[in-house]
Amino acid sequence: MMKALYNTIAAACLATAAMASPLALAHATLKNASPAAGASVDAPPKEIALTFNEKIEQAFSSITVADGAGKEIAAGKARVDADNPAIVRLALPALTAGTYTVNWAVAGHDGHRRKGDFKFTVK
Repeated sequence: MMKALYNTIAAACLATAAMASPLALAHATLKNASPAAGASVDAPPKEIALTFNEKIEQAFSSITVADGAGKEIAAGKARVDADNPAIVRLALPALTAGTYTVNWAVAGHDGHRRKGDFKFTVK
């Protein structure tokens, strides 16, 4: 009797875990950044391009860039790429040599908002 109860509980736990795992993977995850996190580039980039593992919702997504002093650089609104909605782009003004911090926030099709940041350097 106890063994049957134990087996039933174990099976229920495994089934719950199996059903929940796709939900955990459903959030937008950054796959690639240009310039890359930690990169040191010779030429200033004209834009930030972030590639995620799923389509991104324009209305709930943003990218900001700050200089080494923490001052946000006015560069307009980030936009989801029309040809590939998993890419979000932000046009940049002419950058000078220095270290920059990219802060991003996006929402995927599930509506969950994800945030992150990274630095890159212009030589």
